[in-house]
Amino acid sequence: MKIIMVDDNVAFRTNLKNYIEESLGYTVIAEASNGLLFLDLPNLWDADIVLMDIVMDEMDGIQATKLALWRNPQLKIIAVTMHSERVYLLQLIETGFRGCVFKPEIHNQLVNAIQKVLEGKLFIPDNIPINKKNQ
Repeated sequence: MKIIMVDDNVAFRTNLKNYIEESLGYTVIAEASNGLLFLDLPNLWDADIVLMDIVMDEMDGIQATKLALWRNPQLKIIAVTMHSERVYLLQLIETGFRGCVFKPEIHNQLVNAIQKVLEGKLFIPDNIPINKKNQ
């Protein structure tokens, strides 16, 4: 299993990478701290799964996912965020995310989320609001 992680929090990325590689036995093939750097990764298309933060500087996860999926609709991207109150189910589905995991629950839900997404299913937390983002 080859995974790309995109998150602006270096400590979170380091801890998640350790968990993914040591506990799950998967390989993190690349990391990026924002959407722009993610889109420039040379091995972007090699990933089985992309774990994408939503709120980042330079380019957020929503915009990066839209652009990446426009280039390669086969990418399987899972939203990973702290901000359950700022992420909405319709927004995620319309963007093309295949799943969503909240950071506080990542160790409990990541394996299930990856399995569902690889099976072609959506993985959406029960507590995610349905409405679009209000701006």
